[in-house]
Amino acid sequence: MSLFADFRRRFELRPPRPLNLAGSPARVRPETSSPDQPCGRREPHGTAGIDRSAYLAIAEALRDGADVVPASDEVGRQLAEDGVSLLEALDGLGALYRAISGGEPAFEAVRALSSSWAEASLVYLHSLSCEDPLTGLSSLAHLRSRLGEIYREADLRGTSVPATHALVVVEPLNPPGITTLDRELRLIDVAECLRIVFAGGDVLGRLGARRAAALVGREPNLPDQVETARALITQWRMDTDEPQLARLWIEGLPASAQWGGRLLDDLARPT
Repeated sequence: MSLFADFRRRFELRPPRPLNLAGSPARVRPETSSPDQPCGRREPHGTAGIDRSAYLAIAEALRDGADVVPASDEVGRQLAEDGVSLLEALDGLGALYRAISGGEPAFEAVRALSSSWAEASLVYLHSLSCEDPLTGLSSLAHLRSRLGEIYREADLRGTSVPATHALVVVEPLNPPGITTLDRELRLIDVAECLRIVFAGGDVLGRLGARRAAALVGREPNLPDQVETARALITQWRMDTDEPQLARLWIEGLPASAQWGGRLLDDLARPT
């Protein structure tokens, strides 16, 4: 039994209607008989599966003999955002490979699609609450809301947000092959260090799956606070002699609330 077939078999042991973590209903299309596109999954009551055009990037990579990982990564993220369950996404990937190459999907494609789907779903789940339950950091939605309030206050007072506030962004430098659990544990450590350094009224939030940020005032000692946070994060773990490396930088805020929201979105995207 191939790796992909075994992966699918484990999911098929679940109840026939899998939980759709991405929330919104999957897009549906009338069923057609194109041999070059996956047919998607058919539910017992006969509804159509996922949008077959979502896999065009992977299909083009297969036909061109190119690397399928970037396309699979993007497709997995898009399917999660469209509300497609992981089982449906894997069914579509398998149908595409069988139509084009006559075999099962490559392991690299399955892994890339599954990982990006899981990360996109995790970001969505975090946005449902004001606070990430694992790290205690504010959700991206709450960070966006607080930033919008700062822009509105600046308009009323006639001040400039770029001059009064900034983001301190932290990105742990995780080693290759790190597990999702270990990555979450690193963010927990980062959150604790940020709380120690920025203990005032600053908003500490999570930016996607890999970054954290502090929405802070531009005080004269801000560069010193950033260096303190860097040193604290590096030496935080007492059970290892290896430094816990991370990128820290001060991100300037744009002049308008609209571009401020877009900046948060850019910082939250996977790198």
